[in-house]
Amino acid sequence: MASPTATEPAWLAGARDAARATYEALPVPSNREEAWRFTNLRGFDPEGFEPHPGTLTIEGDPAGGVAFGSLARMLAERPELVEPHLGSVVSGDEKFAAGNAARWADGVLLHVPAGVEAGAPLRAALELTAEGSALYQRVLVVLERGARATFIEEFTSAVPGYLNVVVELKVADGAHLEYVTIQNHHPETRQFGTHRATVGRDASLDWIAAAMGGTRAKSRMESYLADRGASVKVTGAYHLTGREHVDYDTTQEHGAPDTTSDLAFKGVLDDRSRAVWRGVIRVDKGAQKTDAYQENRNLLLSPDAQATPIPGLEIEANDVRCTHGATVGQVDEQHLFYLMSRGLSRDEAQRAIVRGFFEPVLERIGSETVRESLAAALDARIG
Repeated sequence: MASPTATEPAWLAGARDAARATYEALPVPSNREEAWRFTNLRGFDPEGFEPHPGTLTIEGDPAGGVAFGSLARMLAERPELVEPHLGSVVSGDEKFAAGNAARWADGVLLHVPAGVEAGAPLRAALELTAEGSALYQRVLVVLERGARATFIEEFTSAVPGYLNVVVELKVADGAHLEYVTIQNHHPETRQFGTHRATVGRDASLDWIAAAMGGTRAKSRMESYLADRGASVKVTGAYHLTGREHVDYDTTQEHGAPDTTSDLAFKGVLDDRSRAVWRGVIRVDKGAQKTDAYQENRNLLLSPDAQATPIPGLEIEANDVRCTHGATVGQVDEQHLFYLMSRGLSRDEAQRAIVRGFFEPVLERIGSETVRESLAAALDARIG
């Protein structure tokens, strides 16, 4: 991937300078901050990781004037697709987002013109390849009015390192985006990401997220339903082992009336792994007829594993339906005994239970291609 250069346009150089100043002024978050209370970064210094390009692979054959490819290349060749949108969804007022805005060298741009369907799912894969290195990735997805697309991205590492990711999703009126993000990391890799979407009038976003591996990995996932009729469905799955630690911080913000959001996360934890999920449904003043739901279900395979679900509601309208649920439980021994009585070993029975636990997550996914991709990733993790 390319590096930031002095030949960048003035608007981007100015944005980088401002982000760099913000980044340097902010400390690394501590668990004295509510959002980081259960994810301790003591001893972590992002400056201790040397930037390295890694490997970015982009696959897909978009049609109908769709622009899809390297963000750095698109910036050079078609700046009119980048300048109006970059930085318009994710602000740089947080330590890691500011660091990304200052240092990203490349990433992915997907731009779908009005009324166009992008065709088969488009894919991007970023691999951290140098031990102890840092990767700064920027992703910008823009769907104009009535457009449709499926975009799958995967972040992987076979060696320990540090990834800093910012993803901006803009779904215009009447458009539909299916967006999938999967992280499959070395147990000692850290990934800090900010993913934020704005969804327009009568537009829809299906958002699927999966995490397998990593330590002190934290993802901010924010959906802003900006206009009447907007809908967002967020589906999450994580499977952790060893001392892996994943922290999801989700927000469903309803900024307009007659909007709908539905979030469901399910996780399986073994050994001494830990998962944190903090979910907020926010209903702004005047966003009447909001219909919002969120749930987090956790299955513990070890007495030393921990799951911490923290649901929350912030409601400033009086005609809404907002509900949430969360559970943490062990494997049902009777269910395990039943499967073992049918000839399965204990390990085989437990794997069958885990697969069944994730089945409702897979059923929420509309695209068969996406469903099969996630099922394969989970199956590889389950063993």
